[in-house]
Amino acid sequence: MKCSVCGKEFGEGINCQCCGVDRVTGLANYSSYGTSNYQGTNTSHYDSSYDSSPKTMVCFACGEIIPSDSEYCPYCRKKLYVKCPKCGNTYSSQFPACNKCGTNRNQYLKAEKEREQIKAKEQARLERLQKQQQQKAIKESKEAFRGCFTFLGYLGLFFGVLLIIVAISEHGSENFRINQGKELLCYIIAIACLIIGLVGISNKKP
Repeated sequence: MKCSVCGKEFGEGINCQCCGVDRVTGLANYSSYGTSNYQGTNTSHYDSSYDSSPKTMVCFACGEIIPSDSEYCPYCRKKLYVKCPKCGNTYSSQFPACNKCGTNRNQYLKAEKEREQIKAKEQARLERLQKQQQQKAIKESKEAFRGCFTFLGYLGLFFGVLLIIVAISEHGSENFRINQGKELLCYIIAIACLIIGLVGISNKKP
């Protein structure tokens, strides 16, 4: 293809072999690129169809001429632009740092990933701690309930034995002879207290 500045063959390098102009200026800025009748020939700077506004550009990765609005190179598929993860500025992906705030995107993303990992570990630690506290609270509640039940068991045994003693001591007395149902009720209550007491004691933690 011919250089739009000097009109001679541009060559394969990044600069014209005759006048030394860069590839973008010498080859990329012509309006016929991408039209259906384009056959790979350059429109000279001196032709009437020449348009000074840039319609194309040169891919920095492969050196091919591509449309100026390309986000990816249609030849090498290189992503041409990236967004700064810190300030949101869009700049060429050939540069490691943002031309607006100076942030190195790889270093920033690496640091951000490390921060996320630390945050995730801390969150996991807090969740484990919360779960342990919940398990401890449940365990303490069960132990307190078991303690109350055991206390009621001992209390039931005490009253059961006491009622049996009272029933035996009062057996044959005038009061029990008059009302035999009272003696029977006393034994029934005593047996019930003994059963409750045994059940309560059996649930005592070993």
